[in-house]
Amino acid sequence: MSKIGCCESTMPGSSSVNVSVDVTKIVKYVCFAGIVIVGIIFGTKCYNKMIENDLV
Repeated sequence: MSKIGCCESTMPGSSSVNVSVDVTKIVKYVCFAGIVIVGIIFGTKCYNKMIENDLV
């Protein structure tokens, strides 16, 4: 939710911008993406070995 007047300048003729970064969400999604990427790589290697051994 945004606050009304949160970016009002304190001095005439200047501007003020506040940026908030939620590091915990960034870390959570980076870890999730890493797990998915590793799972895809492991799954494709496992599937290729199953094809080589005529299990599929």
